[in-house]
Amino acid sequence: MNLIERYIFRRAFSLTISTLCITTVIVLITQVLLRVDILTQTSESLRTFMLLSLLLIPSMALIVMPFALLIGGSQVLNTMNADSELAVIEAAGGSTWLMAKPILIIAVGLTIVSLALSVFVEPWSNRSLRDITSAASADLVHFAVQSGAFKKLEDNLYIQIGEELPGGDFGGIFIIDNRDPAKNIVYYAKRGSIQSFNGDDFLLMTDGEIQQKNTETGAISVIRFQSYALDFSNFGAASKDHRSIHFPKEQSTAYLFHPDPNDPIYKSRPGLFRAELNRRFSDWLYPLAFGVITIYFAGGARSNREERLWSMAFAGLIALGFRAAGFVAVNNAGRNAETAFLPYLVALAPMVIFAALIFFGKTGGGSQKWTDKAAEFLSRFQARLSSLRSAAGGQGGSGGGG
Repeated sequence: MNLIERYIFRRAFSLTISTLCITTVIVLITQVLLRVDILTQTSESLRTFMLLSLLLIPSMALIVMPFALLIGGSQVLNTMNADSELAVIEAAGGSTWLMAKPILIIAVGLTIVSLALSVFVEPWSNRSLRDITSAASADLVHFAVQSGAFKKLEDNLYIQIGEELPGGDFGGIFIIDNRDPAKNIVYYAKRGSIQSFNGDDFLLMTDGEIQQKNTETGAISVIRFQSYALDFSNFGAASKDHRSIHFPKEQSTAYLFHPDPNDPIYKSRPGLFRAELNRRFSDWLYPLAFGVITIYFAGGARSNREERLWSMAFAGLIALGFRAAGFVAVNNAGRNAETAFLPYLVALAPMVIFAALIFFGKTGGGSQKWTDKAAEFLSRFQARLSSLRSAAGGQGGSGGGG
């Protein structure tokens, strides 16, 4: 790269990375807040919070990365245009390729990083995130002891433990299990403790009773016991069945190519495996696609600042539209082999369309007519809104005077 290309590359790269970090943190906070229950259900909340945040970064960065390039690259080129730097470059004989090359290099770099995240890192992080969730569920008994209130283990399953006795035993155990629609079960025991046997956790209860109600007939049966062992590993996300089943997004890419025929999810919904595989090998194309969109709409010197503003608004809407279409295409890619090409078509379409427009000299500056129409529509809308406010204010004043 020559001096000008390095200058554009350095500014665009720093702004893109800054935008990527800021937007990733913002999206990350929203995702962590959705999982705040995990943080409150474990005894190591700070450590769990840090692990949860780190494991969510790959999937968040994969979505945000193309938009960070669009924002960073567009902002740099817009600033250079406002400072007349692009005009000087073109007057000196610089071509569009001179401004496009640094953006494309950044786009290619982000594309390679996205491929690595999508194929290797994200599946591992999703699986590790599942392990954290299971570990938090396994720690719910101790949390229930500390809170002294009913704690939801999963849908229609609640537990309350009154106190922790000397020696690690529990006192005042109360469990409500309504998971089976045909019957409601209530467990009560004066004492209990968690015992491990062959890797499984059991809640060993003493001096209690089991009340079972048949929801169809209304019949109630009461069983008193001196000791009773409840397989606690079947509760919540820590259940043995739950831990042994992994969804396609948590499986390695090699496994998606050759899944186990006995995999329960693969047997019931094989389309999920095809859709996930197509997603991983199509999402990494979006940084390059958004880079081409950035060059088309932001590249080249323009004197009309209003036109440039509207052009960037169009660029954002077009990029957002293609990304939304990509999500829809991925969901449909698992239905059959005929729809498997849709995610790649959506990701490659902006590259081909806007690269052809750049090659044939059809730059984004030709949108002046649409810019004028958009500005005219906005001014009419603002005038109409002002008239409505004035009318509402006049009616209010009349009502107050009466």
